[in-house]
Amino acid sequence: MIRKTCLFCLCFIFIIHTGVLFGSTDAEDKEQLDFYYAKLKADVSIDNTLHVMTYLARLRQLSISQNAKEIEIESYFLEAMIKRRYGAYGDGVKLNHYALKLAKSAGNEEYTAWAYLHLAHLELELERFTLALDYIQYPIDFYKNNNANYAALMFLWQSKIYLRMGSYYQALQANSEALKVVTSSMNIYSELAINQAEILLKLGNIEAAKLALSLVDLKKLGGSKARIKLHYYLALANSHLQTGGLNQAIEIALAQLENPINLRFLEEQARLQYLIAIAYRQQSDYKLAYKYLKRYALSKDALSLQRRNNKVLQLESHYKFDLQNQELKLLGKDNILKEQRLDQQQQAFTNHRLQQQRWVLGAVLLFSIVGFVYWRWQNQRYLVVLKQRVAERTQELAKSNERLKAMSFTDSLTDLHNRHYFFSFINELLVDFNSLPDNTELQRLVFALIDIDKFKNINDSFGHSVGDQVLEQFSHLLKQQVRSDDLLIRWGGEEFLLVMKNTSYDEAAHTVEKIRAEIADHLFTLNNGESLYATCSIGFASYPLLATKPQLFSWEQIIELADGGLYLAKENQRNAWVGIKASDSTSHQQSEDVVKNYRVYLEQRTLHVTTNIERTLKY
Repeated sequence: MIRKTCLFCLCFIFIIHTGVLFGSTDAEDKEQLDFYYAKLKADVSIDNTLHVMTYLARLRQLSISQNAKEIEIESYFLEAMIKRRYGAYGDGVKLNHYALKLAKSAGNEEYTAWAYLHLAHLELELERFTLALDYIQYPIDFYKNNNANYAALMFLWQSKIYLRMGSYYQALQANSEALKVVTSSMNIYSELAINQAEILLKLGNIEAAKLALSLVDLKKLGGSKARIKLHYYLALANSHLQTGGLNQAIEIALAQLENPINLRFLEEQARLQYLIAIAYRQQSDYKLAYKYLKRYALSKDALSLQRRNNKVLQLESHYKFDLQNQELKLLGKDNILKEQRLDQQQQAFTNHRLQQQRWVLGAVLLFSIVGFVYWRWQNQRYLVVLKQRVAERTQELAKSNERLKAMSFTDSLTDLHNRHYFFSFINELLVDFNSLPDNTELQRLVFALIDIDKFKNINDSFGHSVGDQVLEQFSHLLKQQVRSDDLLIRWGGEEFLLVMKNTSYDEAAHTVEKIRAEIADHLFTLNNGESLYATCSIGFASYPLLATKPQLFSWEQIIELADGGLYLAKENQRNAWVGIKASDSTSHQQSEDVVKNYRVYLEQRTLHVTTNIERTLKY
């Protein structure tokens, strides 16, 4: 919900600042900047963030050369949001601080306010509520008297922070402040009403909560507001539960759990499962209560694991790295102070000995020399020991960083590489690939998306622990079928990405058929003594799509085409594979239009498919 709201807020910023002026004398660079900025706004509006990353660096370079600081700041905001979406929270923090520093140096108070809002979102995700409250106060003060809609948004986030802290009366006060500055016609009004109802339910004021829910306009809660709509039904089901309407509460909660759009919201799923378990327990249906309580426990475990892997470990590694660097600096400063103190003591000792009588001058000089030599010897020994300790700690730090890097690049369930690894490796892979002298038929990269058919039914029928066992065995089977130099990635959930190097389109088709047949024939054995069969669907496409024009389609667009092949395989049969390749006429088309409307181009035979499905495909 936090990431979606950040993206929604950023879209507003882009719309507001369409009239940015550029102080440049280079007309060509200014024209390119206008082009990329318009392209950025279009991609953000449809949430096409992967494509944005292909030209974001060029946009930032142009904005710096043209002294367009507002666009440069927005590029930092967007890149930080993308990094956080894929788990790179350390990079997200740095980029947000870059944006904050640049906004302050430019004297742009509005962008400074948005930078603090982004930092407040991050601290809320990390459950560091005090810092989140400190950060949100600046945008509240800025918008309170000059923009009602944004002021309401800032008060809403302050209320959400208090609600997560358990400070319900403070949350209610902040939400009331937001309601004072908006009207019922504003888009944010429904979200404020839902938040008001959630707070009132926590305080036990059921009637007031129902009244707040009655003010919600569900027609305005579509598209990107799916999570907000889910919170509405959570609050509605909870109000029925607290007033004894157990059947209504169960009916509402089950309907939301069956909605496929809501499957990506793991925390809300857990709350729905717990609500159903409580309702069944009050109806004395202990069997169903236990069933949903068990699902709730599995969802909470998965949520805890996700938070630990995606947030705590990575931020903890940055914290430890900074802390160890600070300790090394303190050791260096301490050594300098000790040398200064020893020099001062030596000077005082010399001045004292000069005041002694002449007859003891020789002895004093002798003892001084001996003492100085001994001190130097001891100091040299100390420096040697200190250098050894610094070297040992540096080595330990390097090993820890390597272990943490490996953990962030590996999926904990299947031991396969994850998306984070893929995004960090793909540019290096493409550099090696593009350095080849000729892009022949055998010098291709084939991207194949592999998805387990009806995996949700396995989870619903047997539980998430059985689903995890199927995923482990499935990944093991995939490892056996691919070559050692191919790249196998757990793309997300039950979906895997296979990158085959130096292979032809026909060889790729042979490989995916082997994978499909091996999965279909395999009997998955479970820890509880049961067994089941499962199948998979596969879509693939090769990079470059056109050997004669390798730069026409990007690798992101090839993955989108492979995803389109996967959808065709699932829609037409399942337990099938579909490969998409280009014809000679494809080079005359715009690549973005080809990828977006690939079904139309397949019907027109501008694109071709290869498949194991015997009947004619329906596009």
